[in-house]
Order: sequence, then structure tokens, then C-alpha cells
Amino acid sequence: MNFDFWKLFYLITFFIGIVLFIFEINIYHNTIIHIYIPGSVVVITGLATFYFNRGHYKRTYSVKSNFFPLMQNFISWGFISCYIFMAINYYAASKPAAEYQFEIKDKYSLRGPKRHRHERRPVVVINYFNIEKKMFFRFNDTEKVDNADSLILYVKKGELGFDVIESYELTH
Repeated sequence: MNFDFWKLFYLITFFIGIVLFIFEINIYHNTIIHIYIPGSVVVITGLATFYFNRGHYKRTYSVKSNFFPLMQNFISWGFISCYIFMAINYYAASKPAAEYQFEIKDKYSLRGPKRHRHERRPVVVINYFNIEKKMFFRFNDTEKVDNADSLILYVKKGELGFDVIESYELTH
């Protein structure tokens, strides 16, 4: 094969990995899962693919170190596989939702986007059966968050066994 094809292939898989990672973050916010599980998927997949294609990558780009092929595999194949893992759990979740009420452990806010820095985005922290979960709200919900002392979660069971948040509401 032509080396230009492989350079394009590596570039495309790199950008697909980044885009899917952004989507995976959104799924992660709505899934009850320890961070080390998706992190492990990225690391294990990245290391496995690195083992098999580091020589090809080094010949394609004429590099001597292992840093760039390792990062290529983590970002492309690691993030792609992590997205697939999280998407299967999220999109194939069961329909009946269970309802749980949790005490709010902590509240804080994140600064708003550019040109709206004064619009702080409230965050609520709960303990979901020994998993710390952060719930993000819109700026307009600041007063509701300030007055709330508990949170009701409606969750359904994901296809891979991790709970998926269907919806949530604040209570006083």
C-alpha cells in the first residue's frame, strides 16, 4: 500500500477518536460508572493496538520513539472502543426506570462559556451507592440548586450492567 494512504488513515482515525471521545463524555455524564472502567478500556485497547501496529506507524512516519504511535493508538483505537463500550450500555438500556432519592453531599459551580463567564453552571454531588456522581445543571437552575437538599434520580439498567440516568429532579 501507498504510505500516503496510511498517513490519511492514521489522521482520520485520530480525529474520529477525538470526536467520539467528546460524545463519550456526554454519555459518561449520564451513566453511573467508576471513571477507571472507561479509562481501562482506553488503556487496554491502546496498549494492545500499539503492540500490533507500532512498527507500521514508525515506518509510515519515520519516527524512532514510541511516544507518537502510543498516543495515536490511545486516542484513535482507545477512544473509539471506549465510545462503543459506553454507547452499547447507554443506548441499549432497559426501559423501566427505578426511582432513588439521594442527599446532596456538595454543591459548587463552574464558570460559564466565553462571553457568559458570570453565568456560573451549578453542580450537585451525590453518593450513588458508593459512587460519587456529579450532576450538572443550567445557569437558570441556580436558585433551585441553592434551595435543594436532595436529588431524585430515575435510572434504568444499561445493557452492560451500568445504570443510566433517565432524568433527575431537585427536592427540598
